[in-house]
Amino acid sequence: MAQDLSDPRCRELMLAEALPHVPGGASAIKPVPIPHPAGSRFNHSFMVPTAAGRFVVRLSPGADAWLAADRSVERQLHAVAAAAGIAPELIDADPQDRWLITRFVEGTPWTPAQFADPRALMRLGGTLQRLHALAPPAAGRFDLLQALEGYVRRLEAAGAVAPGALQTQLTQATRRWELSDAAARPPGILHHDLNASNIIDSPAGVVLLDWECAAVADPLLDVACVLSYYDASRSHASVLLRTCGLEHVSAAQLEAAVWLFDLHTWLWYRERRLRLAPSAAELAAEQRLWRRLAPG
Repeated sequence: MAQDLSDPRCRELMLAEALPHVPGGASAIKPVPIPHPAGSRFNHSFMVPTAAGRFVVRLSPGADAWLAADRSVERQLHAVAAAAGIAPELIDADPQDRWLITRFVEGTPWTPAQFADPRALMRLGGTLQRLHALAPPAAGRFDLLQALEGYVRRLEAAGAVAPGALQTQLTQATRRWELSDAAARPPGILHHDLNASNIIDSPAGVVLLDWECAAVADPLLDVACVLSYYDASRSHASVLLRTCGLEHVSAAQLEAAVWLFDLHTWLWYRERRLRLAPSAAELAAEQRLWRRLAPG
């Protein structure tokens, strides 16, 4: 059952349960809240310094992923990426998905400016190529078209959109999926949420945080994610494709993948409004995506 983390008492109880699982005797240490980037209001994270190092405890009221009903997929895919040095070391996790403990990553967080820098995109692309080459577990595989249709049907059932109002977008999604040639590429582990706040330049290389949206699917969708989130990266798309090992992808295939990612994100925002009052920034992002997607 989802818990109300806006209630300080609830956060204190969950922290008290998680802290004994932090290495180095964290129970007597006061955790330091980690501010979330604008628009991230679902989870609460704390940095916990102990004699064994620095750790992050993330508290979660319930799953808020794009695809998964719980966080078991996140844990499995995060663990694979962590073993390859692409994600923070996963220390422990609550089987009921209420808290997750990782090792704190030393380094410099990205800002939106990095997405206009081809050298930074080369570093990110190299990390994504390594990630996509990892052997994916059975967990986390999904059919994007089914996922999109599932969002639409839930919105229709809730009365948030009229029946059939989004059929044009679903029809286009099928065409663009075929145009993207996704079926011809082996599925790989995707981070699937390459926001600047989830990327760290560490001494060991680029490390990706927050694997809640991770999935096993077409690797091109990670490139589409970057271009969807950051317009400044679009002029360097060829750099990102080349360093990701996707240099043979055509401009039309990439455009189709970005459109699909835009639709997926818009549907997530729209469905999320059924569960959580949107911020002004979230409404603006939703409207910006709709302008890209609406016909005419």
